[in-house]
Amino acid sequence: MNFHLKLPRRDFIRATAGLLAGYILLPLITGKFRKLYAAAPMPLTGDSLFVVQGNDISKDTIFRMIEKGFAGIGDVGRFVKKGMNVVIKPNIGWNSSPEMPHNTNPYMVEAVARTCVRAGARVTIFDRSVNSARLTYRASGIRQAAENAGADIVFVDDRKFRTVRVPGALLHSTLHVYEDILNADCVINMPVAKHHSSSTLTLSMKNLMGVLGGNRGIYHGDIHSSIVDFNKAIKVHLVIMDATRILLRHGPNGGTQRDVRETKTIVFGTNPVTVDAFTATLFGMKPRDLMFLALASKEGMGEIDTSRMKITRASV
Repeated sequence: MNFHLKLPRRDFIRATAGLLAGYILLPLITGKFRKLYAAAPMPLTGDSLFVVQGNDISKDTIFRMIEKGFAGIGDVGRFVKKGMNVVIKPNIGWNSSPEMPHNTNPYMVEAVARTCVRAGARVTIFDRSVNSARLTYRASGIRQAAENAGADIVFVDDRKFRTVRVPGALLHSTLHVYEDILNADCVINMPVAKHHSSSTLTLSMKNLMGVLGGNRGIYHGDIHSSIVDFNKAIKVHLVIMDATRILLRHGPNGGTQRDVRETKTIVFGTNPVTVDAFTATLFGMKPRDLMFLALASKEGMGEIDTSRMKITRASV
């Protein structure tokens, strides 16, 4: 037997509104509102960035910024799986304390390494330091950060560089690349944003010099073309830019606190060219005015026009 209940229009509207209100309020009551109605994670593509702004640069805030960043790009699982070999490449070039942005912020390194270890990866952290590696690793705070996270921090072994051909090279037909980078399932590039006397800025693209062997002097003859070649030869899966503090002058290892600006910013992206182009604007620079970015753009390696980028922002 079929029954047809006819409601007056006014009652129908009220009933519908009540059902909708219940649908909206129920997740609040059950504590699921955030899960159901939060903005969907942004799928990172070559021209997209996720930018996290902090209220300060304390350890707690930086940990929450990294957590927010990974959540915003769809969780660490999009890049790191159980059993993977992950290499985190910070800047650990200089015998300096974390108060000067000569090296990557150790709180950031610890937070990212912890996240990858929790995902079930084996994590290795290293850099080919300019100053003594033993002094640099300790003074920067990154040795302790690695130990806190349960990651391996290793000194570079000169016997482990391998010759790699550079496709479409501008200057170097081959480069000597560290074996751990070549064997990694996932490479996370974690540079610090700072001034550089030769390349104007040193960002994620130039940070790859720290995985190359040989005499660094050969790269400085035409530093901009060299930087482009680094990025043609080496595959990076994720870039996490340390712009919590930036060095405005006297880089890469000089200056005083007057040369430092706290921008309290971390940038997540998959394309080093695009990440660097955005980061240049934090210095008040136009990306195209940096020759290595102009060359990379000409080579079709990434978007450097910020108006064409897909930028999602979050704050902590």
